[in-house]
Amino acid sequence: MSKRISTSIGEGIYDLLQEWANEERRSISGLSAFILEQAVRERQKQGQKQSPPSDEKQDKN
Repeated sequence: MSKRISTSIGEGIYDLLQEWANEERRSISGLSAFILEQAVRERQKQGQKQSPPSDEKQDKN
């Protein structure tokens, strides 16, 4: 299951994200999730020991 987060950003960054999202035909929320995921994966490549969790948890039933 996906988790939700809430954040505040400056108006200038919001406007740039809106423009980017429009170019890619995405919502700002979808683009933000993509950017965050890419940043976390890049951090992992740069030497962090813990691997990123899978997108979905497996049922234990």
